[in-house]
Amino acid sequence: MLTMLGDTVHFMSSINFYRLYNPFMILAFVTVGLLTFLFEQSRLSHRKIVVNFINHCFPWVHWKSASTKIDIVLYLAGKLSQRWIAAVSAAIVIYGTTTGTRFLSETLHINHHLPSGTITIVVLSTVLFIFSDFGEFFSHLVQHKIPALWEFHKIHHSAQFLTPFTTYRFHPVGNLLDGIFMGLALIIPVCFCKLFYDLSYVDILAMSGAARLFFNYCCLSVLQHSHFQISFGILDKIFISPVMHQVHHSMKREHWGKNLGSGLSIWDWWFGTALKLPKGEVLKFGMGTIEDERGDFASIWHCYASPIVNCYRMAHAATRGWFQKKTQMIL
Repeated sequence: MLTMLGDTVHFMSSINFYRLYNPFMILAFVTVGLLTFLFEQSRLSHRKIVVNFINHCFPWVHWKSASTKIDIVLYLAGKLSQRWIAAVSAAIVIYGTTTGTRFLSETLHINHHLPSGTITIVVLSTVLFIFSDFGEFFSHLVQHKIPALWEFHKIHHSAQFLTPFTTYRFHPVGNLLDGIFMGLALIIPVCFCKLFYDLSYVDILAMSGAARLFFNYCCLSVLQHSHFQISFGILDKIFISPVMHQVHHSMKREHWGKNLGSGLSIWDWWFGTALKLPKGEVLKFGMGTIEDERGDFASIWHCYASPIVNCYRMAHAATRGWFQKKTQMIL
């Protein structure tokens, strides 16, 4: 059991960080940068083509900013916590599906497995991705709706310029919540796979991870946190395009809590949180609050400690208010 959990954790934790190092993701970023650069160059005449191209993809004024430095530090720090967060998610999946499969097998008297061919694997992988994506969407929704959880999640929204490293700009508590919700969401499809097919947990989660990577490529996920505003047109009704996620990072209050999906946008359209950016509108990123002006999120200490301090203050204020109300009722 421990060996199986260890193998599963190793696979799940490696999948997340493989996304950024994957050469296809890097190639997608540079390719889009080249295409948009050539489009701009068709209207302008510059001699220093190479220098202009590098500046177009990696504008130095933003990449040297405190916001991008925090992105990189949080990405590196996140590698230390990813393994135990993956362990929690894997434990939820394994425990939940083991219990559920045993119960259903005894209740329904299912003791044989169906053959799992290529088409079956593709279908099951897609179903696993859909459930996992919904779990991530619901976790995101909860973190926006509950004030205490928002204190942890707003670290991600404090980025004033989006880079691929911003993908990992999260407080460990936020990552843990994603792991829990995604693990819970996977119980049903993984239970189905274990019940009807002769597949191991590592096989099933490998299928889930492979499907996630595939849809990340298709949805250009590496560009969701970038300055390239790309829409999928009518397919924005199904998938989260880069510009849809960039709207989610806008400092405008009316954009907060919009486009919460990670890969699929169908959840946002169903829950009424989808928003298409009007043509020509320029996005500015960050919190748009006094915290930006003070430069609070330019400090690693603040990013990690301030959510805990703020939650304590909220709990203390709520407790004091409750105590005062009870005291007045008694008097």
